[in-house]
Amino acid sequence: MNVLLCVGLALMAPGLYAQSVSTPSTPLSLAECRTLALGQNQRLTAANRRQLAAEAGREVTKTNRLPRLDFSSTGYYVRGLGSSLNTQGLTAGVSVTQPIYAGGRLRAQTALAGIAAQASAEDVRATRQQVVAQTDQTYWQTVALRDQVTLAEGNRAQLQALVRDLDNKVKAGLVYKADWLRAQVQLRDAEVRLLRTRDDLRQSQLVMGQLIGRPDGDSLRLTESIEGDFSLVSSADYTAQALAQRADLRRLALVNLADSLQIDLARSARRPQVNASINALYLQQKPGFLLADRHYAPAYALLNLNVPLVHWKENRLLESQRRYQAQASRADLTEAQQQVALDVSRALLTLNQAARRIELHLLTVAQAQENLRLNENRFQAGLLSLVDLLAAQTLAQRVASELVAAKADYRIAQASLAQAIGEQR
Repeated sequence: MNVLLCVGLALMAPGLYAQSVSTPSTPLSLAECRTLALGQNQRLTAANRRQLAAEAGREVTKTNRLPRLDFSSTGYYVRGLGSSLNTQGLTAGVSVTQPIYAGGRLRAQTALAGIAAQASAEDVRATRQQVVAQTDQTYWQTVALRDQVTLAEGNRAQLQALVRDLDNKVKAGLVYKADWLRAQVQLRDAEVRLLRTRDDLRQSQLVMGQLIGRPDGDSLRLTESIEGDFSLVSSADYTAQALAQRADLRRLALVNLADSLQIDLARSARRPQVNASINALYLQQKPGFLLADRHYAPAYALLNLNVPLVHWKENRLLESQRRYQAQASRADLTEAQQQVALDVSRALLTLNQAARRIELHLLTVAQAQENLRLNENRFQAGLLSLVDLLAAQTLAQRVASELVAAKADYRIAQASLAQAIGEQR
């Protein structure tokens, strides 16, 4: 019985596997795509690892103020200098070293390591914002192309019905064959547009699949609709939000602060350095004929003072170099703030332009659909030429496609505005 059950399962397995493979993927929402993109993006992974490295470096600098305990041992063996000088021995020592004053160098190094850790955290936030914005833009582009394909398929079906009707009328001798050929040309043009739109959709799905870690981009399905609210956005104080929230601006501010601390670090090289150490030593020696065996266990303390005297202005020049570098980073921060304000203004302008275009296209689509309906009735009554009917169909298809494009531009502009003001999503 068990043998028969195993054989049956083995025979059913290929069919079950094929069924599981052919099952379409579960539709994904925008929030799910964001989560998947953030979970598998390699840039974000690298930024997270750099943040961990910077935090580890900060912890390392904290140990510079602590005393250091070291052990050293040396064994020696001497032969060939005469029997009276041949000797051998062993030394072992323990030392404790404590820095007392380093001219501000240790404090500056600890502060620099902390700033580096904060800057790495801002890099993670900036990378996250970029990934989310890219995912949103690709998502809405894919949704818009999906709607464009639906429109193109509807236009093709409409032209196919018209061609079939004209074909019957040509056989009945009611219309000229030239009209049928003209409709055929229009149908072929619609099929070409449909193929091009499908290719664009497939390419966008592949890009979306790469972003979220789904290699089978062709089978990717999205749940969101491009419909919704497309209202104008008031010119609120988005610039102030951007200056406070943008991770790249905070990182540049930290870089400028680090450059200022580099001045203190360079200045510390012109100050005295004081270190203290305590050492304990054990010596065991076994000499030859002239010297007796000896054992030593001395202990001693050292206080080291190092005062730089003449370094040919090396440290002063280094301090000047760091000061110029800090001034340059401050200028970079100011320029970046100006660029952020420009990005916010551009994103707001693009968003409101798309909203106005949608409002106009809604009226145009309604008028084009009514015009097409009237022209179809007049054509069926023999009061309108085929050329005018095809022109009305082309106009209706074009304005409907432009409406979808305007809605996609609005959604993409929303994502750009969120990125411009540094919104965390």
